[in-house]
Amino acid sequence: MKISVKTNCESFKNELEEVVRAFAPYLLLAEDGAVVVADLTVNGGKAKTLVSAEGYPTRSGEYAVDENWSDLYRKRCLKRFLKRDLYDFLSSVAGVSLSYGSLTGIRPTKLFYELIDEGKDPMTELVDYFRVSPSKTSLLAEIVESQKGIIGAETEKADWFVNIPFCPSRCHYCSFLSEVIRPKKSNLPAYVDALVRDIECVPPAKPRRAIYVGGGTPTSLSAEQLDVVLAAIKANGEEFTVEAGRPETLTEEKVAVLKQRAVTRVSVNPQTFKQETLDVIGRRHTVEDIFNAYRLVRDAGGLDVNMDFITMLPGESFEDFKHSMDVAIDLSPENVTIHSLSIKRGSIFAENKYDNFSDGLAERMSDHARNALEKAGYRPYYIYRQKNTSGRLENVGYAKPGKVCKYNVDIMEETHDIYASGAGAISKRIFGNGRIERLAEVKEIKGYLERIDEMIQKKIEFFRD
Repeated sequence: MKISVKTNCESFKNELEEVVRAFAPYLLLAEDGAVVVADLTVNGGKAKTLVSAEGYPTRSGEYAVDENWSDLYRKRCLKRFLKRDLYDFLSSVAGVSLSYGSLTGIRPTKLFYELIDEGKDPMTELVDYFRVSPSKTSLLAEIVESQKGIIGAETEKADWFVNIPFCPSRCHYCSFLSEVIRPKKSNLPAYVDALVRDIECVPPAKPRRAIYVGGGTPTSLSAEQLDVVLAAIKANGEEFTVEAGRPETLTEEKVAVLKQRAVTRVSVNPQTFKQETLDVIGRRHTVEDIFNAYRLVRDAGGLDVNMDFITMLPGESFEDFKHSMDVAIDLSPENVTIHSLSIKRGSIFAENKYDNFSDGLAERMSDHARNALEKAGYRPYYIYRQKNTSGRLENVGYAKPGKVCKYNVDIMEETHDIYASGAGAISKRIFGNGRIERLAEVKEIKGYLERIDEMIQKKIEFFRD
């Protein structure tokens, strides 16, 4: 069924439409769809909602509005009223309930913390008011518990993100603006030079808390190029992650560079341990390459390992995914991250119109990962949600005790400034009271190379007190 939304609250319209999108494929947002009117009126100390569509029972609600509420809190509450009642209406129309109820944001734990600050019981509010399932509510509670002692700590410090948007090939689910490395024609040498300047020319106003080098695949660089970049960072005992997401790019020489430059954590990402799936998604490496990369890192000693996996990859059954979890748990990395497959614009999956609708399979996979990993001693510690995932599920990071990645907590909960270097990287300043300012680098590599001096100057001014 196609749905369009009409509302007298235009500032809320985008989030109301996100509620509709969350019901795909049962309900589809379309301009020519059946009109659902979602209106809100405020009169004195009362707010009233009215959600209706021709041929369906009307849903309405009435809520108290305190005149002493701040403008920010008042807007937040009014939006919650209307989104929840629209969700209830659509749930009745579609005949389905969603695991995250009326929540549409990327960071559900932020709401958990907001509810605590408001003096409310988040466990009760999430289930009874926001319609989040008890299972997902308990997941959020576990994550908040895991973040104790980490979230909001060392706020006098800042994180540093370095982006290296180059890969040996393009994975079919990827939408990042990364360049496939071609030996005879590549922007990589020029990019390394520009990136080092970017890193070295912005004086940090705060001590560093955590460093994260992502991409792309940073270990696509040669050992010499990787050494140049990591040397410019000048790590000094901080948590220091480098993504080696494509295991075929790791060599003994590159692992030695990681060790020499004080890296503490490496991502070696299988996504799956099924060879047929690796071939289908364009990974261009073997299952044995994953084991070889893992052994290289383990043999070096002193490096924590993260492994990423994705639910709902093409052709994968529940047993296939269970096998990947069994192998991962047997390998025993310090961190495991479970991603729900998102069909992103610009990805090969989107171009080929791959349908990741699962009729409950994605949730079975996600639930199994949680149960198996927790039984093996891991605990969930950060979460984020993306659009265009089956069932609008989540991405969750799991860690062994004492092995939480501070950077992942900081960026998801938006608690620390982030200095960002490289094409497409986004710096952040956190001011409190919900105020966050962002500065984005030029996304395209060619544009970044052409405007590097401009980007450096903008960043210096952005972080100037």
